[in-house]
Amino acid sequence: MNSRRGHIRYIQTLSLLLMLFCHSAVRADGMQLLATQTATRTVFLEWDIGSGTTDIYRRFPDESQLVLIGTTEGSTWTDRHSRTICGDTVYYVVRRGGNEGAAALLVSDNEPTSPAQWGVVTVDQNSQHIKLQWTASQDTDIMGYLICEGTPSLAIDTVFGRTNTSYTYLQDSCLNVHQFKICAFDSCRQASSLTLPCSNIVVILESEPCSRLLTATWNDYQNMPSGVARYELWKSEDYGQFVLASQATGGNPTSMQFTVSDECMTVRAYIKAISTDGSFVALSNCEIVTFATSERPAYLYLRKVTVDDDCSRVTVIGETDANWADSTYRVYRSVEGGSATIVGECRPSASGQLVWSDRGVRPSDEVYTYFFGVTDGCGRNEIRSQKGSVILPHLRQNGSSYNLEWNAYEGWEGTTVYNVYYGPVEGSYWELAGTTTDNRMMNVSDDTEGPRRYKVIAYEGPDSRYKHNDSLQSATIINSPNIDIWIPNSFTPLESTNNLIGPQTMYVNPDGYSFMIYNRMGLLVFSSTTPGECWDGRYKGQLQPMGAYTYLIKYRQSDGSNHQTIGSILMIY
Repeated sequence: MNSRRGHIRYIQTLSLLLMLFCHSAVRADGMQLLATQTATRTVFLEWDIGSGTTDIYRRFPDESQLVLIGTTEGSTWTDRHSRTICGDTVYYVVRRGGNEGAAALLVSDNEPTSPAQWGVVTVDQNSQHIKLQWTASQDTDIMGYLICEGTPSLAIDTVFGRTNTSYTYLQDSCLNVHQFKICAFDSCRQASSLTLPCSNIVVILESEPCSRLLTATWNDYQNMPSGVARYELWKSEDYGQFVLASQATGGNPTSMQFTVSDECMTVRAYIKAISTDGSFVALSNCEIVTFATSERPAYLYLRKVTVDDDCSRVTVIGETDANWADSTYRVYRSVEGGSATIVGECRPSASGQLVWSDRGVRPSDEVYTYFFGVTDGCGRNEIRSQKGSVILPHLRQNGSSYNLEWNAYEGWEGTTVYNVYYGPVEGSYWELAGTTTDNRMMNVSDDTEGPRRYKVIAYEGPDSRYKHNDSLQSATIINSPNIDIWIPNSFTPLESTNNLIGPQTMYVNPDGYSFMIYNRMGLLVFSSTTPGECWDGRYKGQLQPMGAYTYLIKYRQSDGSNHQTIGSILMIY
């Protein structure tokens, strides 16, 4: 910083030096040459009047030889330099015939450096950094610009290059008002005058507790090219799209009021200053206000949604700010992605735990999604947890085997690990079939294994938000292989073998099963709803006559469809 201050003091000192027009005349062999600087890059040469062709030579201070720069029949020459000489000697020689004249001239930059002109001081809405923009100096030998800030102005940085006319200010926050000036410097290190001061716009939002009316105040934008025509206030509710909320014109307005909707929880706003000719726009910082922040739970988190073993109940567990333990929390539920409705209420424990049980549901048939909600201290804004859904597995036939698929649990962040378990339909023990991070497992069963039940247990990964290491259980699904009914066509009730008749089957579902036998007169002589029960040929204890009888078997297939089989059997003595 000290070297930068010394740098600008050096440039400003050079700018205050008196610019002198220098001239020099020397006679050599009777020929006199007069050299006069008439502009920063222009020297006028004049020599004794005579006739003939004159050659003009020049040597810059960093050159070792004279260079022929022109030939003329006259006695004057104007030399226009292609570069700026900063207070150094330039040598000239003219030759005509055998005569020669020479001159040494102290040449300097004797014109003031053209200043830069302001564009705008604005705030980038993505990075929230202050950005300076200006119009380049008209001088062609500008080496760069000094960025000055504060009162008195101190150089804080340098931008090199005449056409590099923007700068991003990173030293401090856009929430503070900073006063900036720009100074151009040329190749002779001569500094221009400073621009007029220009400051970033800082907007502040204020509102009364539980009020939807906000007041925005900001500092007046100064030295906008062509002046400020109007100020616009742009707002965004709950991180939605920005829309024009209000505008002010005339005088120097530095405040305005606007309202937000009752449902708005967070509002963002910024000020836009627009020039009279419409060419320039300066933006303020983006101010954020969250309503009733002191009267709302610090957090509301749904930890898990789990299903009981018998699938008669879904338990929803959450966690919230313990300071809100006396509040009533709503429980929302949706079915199969439909609209959510309030299905219950609960109060957290002293430690902030929320527990609610949903009974009378069918988690083996439908996916239920839950979340918690609670209103803030103003009674208008509802804070809601994230959603969590029941895991519902499905068996998908894949050739001769089955794949188990389920909906991925949506309530946790990061990776979820799933364990798949299986067990007998009648029993209390489970065996691990495998572990996966996918929401499917291939080839978990085939029809040869008989009826099985399956469930999935999900485990919260270590990269989840609150790191509770929770686990939850899915609904249970039963795999009942397809039923193939077969019955003999005859039996002999008086023999020691083949004396009973009934359907032969495996994996029969008792629900929906019946076996009935009719004689030739249509009389029902036997019926049963117990799989495996057979007829011994008797009706009310009396052996029935030999001959043909008709049977009717009704049963329910594993996919839930109802079927029946009709045929005849022959009873032989």
